[in-house]
Amino acid sequence: MKLFVYGTLCLGESNHQVLSGATRYGEKASIHAVLYDTGCGYPAVELSESSTVIGEIYEIPDHLWAALDELEGYSGNSETDLYNKVTVIAKMGLEEIETEVYTICDESMKKKIIHSGDWIKYRKTIHKQK
Repeated sequence: MKLFVYGTLCLGESNHQVLSGATRYGEKASIHAVLYDTGCGYPAVELSESSTVIGEIYEIPDHLWAALDELEGYSGNSETDLYNKVTVIAKMGLEEIETEVYTICDESMKKKIIHSGDWIKYRKTIHKQK
């Protein structure tokens, strides 16, 4: 099963090591969603046709899903979880790929919209301003 990642799980980011053993399927992929800065050092997405989020796709071996779910605060209970895990169609060039993505559950985490839809560029811009 594939996973679309858009934040700290991306190559070179702080939680990428959790994907050790996964295969990078593609970079420069996108989904229809709004990207938020949570104010906690990581982003969150909410599915929406109104904008696009940039990320990467990984083929995830079965044994890695438990660690990913734990990292994302996902247990399957949308009332208490930080994130939901949902199936979406990601685009990579002309290719459409069915993939999972972690989406926001906790409305209080929607601190600021990242209009570019690109967490890595946004994070680098923020660090330059400090």
